[in-house]
Amino acid sequence: MSTDINEDLEDEISLTDRFVKYYPLAVVCLGSLGNCISVLVFFGTKLRKQSSSYYLSSLAISDTLFLLIQLMPVLSKVGIGIYHMQGFCQFFVYLAQICSFISVWLVVVFTSERFIAVRYPLHRSVICTVYRAKIVLSILITFALIVHIPYLVISGPNDIVLANNSTTTECSLNFSWYELYTWLNYADVLMNMMIPFFLIVIFNSMICQSVCRLARIRRTMTLHPSRRRQSTSQNSQHTSQIKVTEMLLVVSTVFLCLNLPSYVFRVWMVWDTITSAKYKTIQVIANQMYNTHFGINFVLYCVSGQNFRRALVELWNKRRHSNKRLKETQVTTVLSEFSKSGVGSKQTTVNGTWKEVHELIPIAHS
Repeated sequence: MSTDINEDLEDEISLTDRFVKYYPLAVVCLGSLGNCISVLVFFGTKLRKQSSSYYLSSLAISDTLFLLIQLMPVLSKVGIGIYHMQGFCQFFVYLAQICSFISVWLVVVFTSERFIAVRYPLHRSVICTVYRAKIVLSILITFALIVHIPYLVISGPNDIVLANNSTTTECSLNFSWYELYTWLNYADVLMNMMIPFFLIVIFNSMICQSVCRLARIRRTMTLHPSRRRQSTSQNSQHTSQIKVTEMLLVVSTVFLCLNLPSYVFRVWMVWDTITSAKYKTIQVIANQMYNTHFGINFVLYCVSGQNFRRALVELWNKRRHSNKRLKETQVTTVLSEFSKSGVGSKQTTVNGTWKEVHELIPIAHS
C-alpha cells in the first residue's frame, strides 16, 4: 500500500516538474508573439482610430514585458545570470510589479470605457477619444512608476543555502523588510485584485444589461418599415460597437477567472503559511494561470473579435501585396537597367545613309 502511495506521489511530482519546466516557456514564447501581432493589428490598421485600441495595445506591450521578465530565471539556468545580479534584480522585480499593475488597471479602464460607450452612446464621441486615452495612459503609467518604488528596496540578490550545504545567489525578498513586504502584499491584493474585481463585475453586469436593452429596442425598430430606413446607419454603428463590447467582455471575464486563484492563494499564504505550504501543486497551477493571462489575449481577440479578425486579414493582405509590388518593382528595375546597358543585344554597323539603310531593297526580277 505504501509503495503505491509513493509511486503516485512520484508521478505527481514528475508531472508537476514537467509542467513547470515546459508550460511557462510556451506561454512566454507564444504569448509574446501574439502580443506583438496584436500591437501591429491595432496600430497598423483602421482600428488605430479607436480609443480602445490604445488601451489594448498598451496592454499587449505591458503583458509582453512581464512575460519576458518571467524568462529571466530560465536564462540564469543556462549561464546568463543577469537576473540575480545586484541592480538588475531590483529593476526586474520593480518592472514586473509595474507591468502587473498596469495590465490590471488597463482592463478596468477599457471596461469602464465600454460601459460609457454602451450606456451613454451620445457621450461616446466626446469621452471615448484617442486624446483622452493618451491622457489616461500617461496618468496610469506615472502612478505605477511612483507607487512601486518600495520594491526597489525590499528585493535584491540573497545567498541561499542548498540541501548539499552549498550556497547560491537568487533574486528574492530581503527578509529584513519582511514586515513592509507583508503590508505591500496586502496593498497589492487590494489594488490589483479586490478593487478591480469589484469594478469589473459591476461594469460588466451593467454593460450586459444595457446591451440586452439596446437589442430589444433595435428589434422593435426593425419591425416597423417606416423606421427601418432611418435606422440603417445607426444600426451599422451600433453593431460595430456591440462587437467591440463583446470582445472586451470576454477579455475582462477571462482576466478575472485566471487571476482570482493566484491572489486567493497569496492571501492564504500570508494568513496560514504552514497549511498553504502543503499544497504546492495547487500553488504552481494558480501561478501558471496568473501568468497565462499575460499571453492569452491574442487568442481571445481572434475568437471573440470579428473586427480584430478582419483587421488581421487586412494587415496580412496588405503586407503580402506590398511584398509582391516590391518584387515586381525590383524585376522592372533590373530589366530596365538590362535594356539600357545593351547587354545581350547584337549590335551591327551599317554604312550608308538613313534612307539607304532603312528603305526596302527592291526585289530583283530575273
